[in-house]
Amino acid sequence: MAELGTGEIQSRWWSWAASSAAATNPVSDTDGRFCAENQPADAWYLAGTFGGKAERRCAVPAGRPVVFPVVNFTGTKAECAAKLAEAQGKVLLDTATVMVERMEPTAIEIKGVEGNPVTGKAGTVKTYGCGLWVRLGPVPGGTGTLSIDGTAGSLSVAVTYELEVAKGRV
Repeated sequence: MAELGTGEIQSRWWSWAASSAAATNPVSDTDGRFCAENQPADAWYLAGTFGGKAERRCAVPAGRPVVFPVVNFTGTKAECAAKLAEAQGKVLLDTATVMVERMEPTAIEIKGVEGNPVTGKAGTVKTYGCGLWVRLGPVPGGTGTLSIDGTAGSLSVAVTYELEVAKGRV
């Protein structure tokens, strides 16, 4: 995932977030039961919220990079830039601070299914994406706590993941 550009990362993550209806959507998920929904083979995506708090448990395969937004947006280039100007975020893996990457407004495509909570419709939507993001290399086996906190204007996201990473490579 480190070799992918910001547009590709955002397009892929947003398409993942739009790949299931609201009832089984990982972003709407309150406890982690849908964290494995439609995961790609080459990465593991984690989700924030559409605003608010969540506490989730999630089993993550060893050997996969983990990618997630701290706080992220879609809209016009100008809307995205305005929201990003207000964005702040912090991520902790257990007690260690994780580097947060600022992704400037970039043209993206979101491929979704009917009834998804991102675009609401099936098909491809062209927009701009931006936000504060994290790309972790493959996480070592074992358990850990991942805390994601992000804000931008009136939007606040706070998610705590209790992660269980399979030992060995999956």
